[in-house]
Amino acid sequence: MDNISISLKENESKEISEIRVDGVIDTLTAAELEEVIESLLKRDRFKMIVDLAGVEYISSAGWGIFISHIKDIHENGGDLKLANMIENVAEIYELLEFDNVLKAYVSLEDAREDFGDTISSDNSKKKGHN
Repeated sequence: MDNISISLKENESKEISEIRVDGVIDTLTAAELEEVIESLLKRDRFKMIVDLAGVEYISSAGWGIFISHIKDIHENGGDLKLANMIENVAEIYELLEFDNVLKAYVSLEDAREDFGDTISSDNSKKKGHN
């Protein structure tokens, strides 16, 4: 039996929603993830980071959830970024050429920074001064 655990963390000041997923995203569990994404869209939350560190496998149904919402997200000035993919999941992501549609990051911090959410102002802009 496949299980999925989804938690949501929202940064109000930066309007970024972080979705942490653990388990397997397949035809049996994809609907739960879709509910979370759709609830964010209904509340005009268009900046999303999906933390996939705990995801062992994503089926075509799972990938379809991300792809089916990306156009609406982009049209509203947002983006859906993937972070922390394990090697097996990243291989499929690249094989299916989803890197042309969805941005992936090694860490949550990298994804946040791409939204302009810099945690440390010291590292936000590095200049050549010593």
